[in-house]
Amino acid sequence: MTQIGLKIKKLRKEKKLTLADVAKDQMSPAMVSLIENGKSKPSAENLKHIADQLGVNVSELMGGSLTKEELRKELSNLLEILDGMAGSDKIEQAITHIKLLLPQLGNSYESARIYELYARCLFSYYIYFKSKYDMLDERDWSKYASKAEELYSDLHMESRVLKIRLFFAQIESYQGNHQKAIQLINSALNKAMGNDYETISVRIDLMLLKIDTVDALGEFEEAFQLLDEVIGYINKHVMLNRFFEIHNRGALMYYNINNFAKAREFVDKINKFFEIIDNDHLYLEKELILIHYKEFYENEPEKALDMVNEYEKKLLSMESVDEEWKYSYGEFAADAKARCYTKLKLPEKALPLFRELFKNEDKHIEYSAFDVGIRETNKSYQALCYMELNQLEKAKESAQEAVKKLRHYPHTAYYQFARNVLQDIQMKEFK
Repeated sequence: MTQIGLKIKKLRKEKKLTLADVAKDQMSPAMVSLIENGKSKPSAENLKHIADQLGVNVSELMGGSLTKEELRKELSNLLEILDGMAGSDKIEQAITHIKLLLPQLGNSYESARIYELYARCLFSYYIYFKSKYDMLDERDWSKYASKAEELYSDLHMESRVLKIRLFFAQIESYQGNHQKAIQLINSALNKAMGNDYETISVRIDLMLLKIDTVDALGEFEEAFQLLDEVIGYINKHVMLNRFFEIHNRGALMYYNINNFAKAREFVDKINKFFEIIDNDHLYLEKELILIHYKEFYENEPEKALDMVNEYEKKLLSMESVDEEWKYSYGEFAADAKARCYTKLKLPEKALPLFRELFKNEDKHIEYSAFDVGIRETNKSYQALCYMELNQLEKAKESAQEAVKKLRHYPHTAYYQFARNVLQDIQMKEFK
């Protein structure tokens, strides 16, 4: 039985009304009974009718002890806390505050959003701050995500229901359960019927997640077929805000199989797209990945280094980017510069610039094969630096660490690169 049904039944009995009294000419007494017992969901029209017969506002049937206005204020405050880069302190602040709100939540949209935020905060804590997460007395994000999904379903909010189903699929993907993730994705896509902007956007997220999971399984032919489908989908629905994300994914996938001509087609489209948009954060993300393509796949470290230097100048001058984001982007730029110096055989310049882009706590998380590859290959670059300096023990140690971390992603160019570096070091040892 849903909470809405329970509340309707409680109020009807308190007012000593029969099922027929509530039904009137709008609906049948049997339908009222089904709603009270959670066997049917009331339409917005029927819910308004029932509220009128019970002499209450619809919000009273949907809400808890906090008023709708109070819930809106609480939700706004939580979203403000979590805005931007949410570190452990912000997530912890949100978790602590939501725990106080939980007993006062009801069945409104605002309550559902708060349940959802709680589930996402718990899971984010698990991903990024595992040691702190393990100390929490409440760690069951699935319970609160399911509660949010139930309320969104009661409210007939398909796009929000779909987002929760995406969340569950992401969890399975993060934990390396790729087949389970694909099952959840397919189920969600099959049930998605709406054509509103939000539903279309979540469908794209689901399709992209499916590409990642299929890629992780080494099923490239299916992955490229899915890529064509999602590109066709965004073109059909004119979802230009997803253009860079999806075409960048395409470039990376084609570079990975050494189809440089096709990859460059995607890169050209990305650059043309940025001729007509103005978004600093998106520009910075785009430049970082293009620098990587130029250095790693195209093997043009001098051009890539020029791109990094220009990138750093622009980053410093961007007033729209706060200091926290500038630091984060700067870390990735420093690592990219280190890789360029490595290729140019300047190990003394490269070694101080390498950054630890993965935390030790991240070992419990399965990132996409490309994310892991891009980040973890910096150990192979460090190995090349040590080899250039004839420090072969350090070189072998770094090279072995890269191979160890990338061995679960044998279908990527990054793993092959790491293996080749290790083999070169081993051959030099025996000379």
